[in-house]
Amino acid sequence: MTFTALTGAVSHFIIDSKTPDLLVLILCILFTLIFARIGAVIANKVSSKTLNRATGIILVILGVMVIGIGSLK
Repeated sequence: MTFTALTGAVSHFIIDSKTPDLLVLILCILFTLIFARIGAVIANKVSSKTLNRATGIILVILGVMVIGIGSLK
């Protein structure tokens, strides 16, 4: 997944040809590292059934938000 994310980020930087805001970039990297650790600890403590349900709920919420934001335009 790291390779996929890196490829996507590099291609966005190349296509847009603007320098990203370094503060935002550093904050994204920092919070990704912090919450990846927290997520790994939580994932090791709960059952797979709970993880599947939590993932499903999050994906449904994100889908509703994307549809809702898209319909506002």
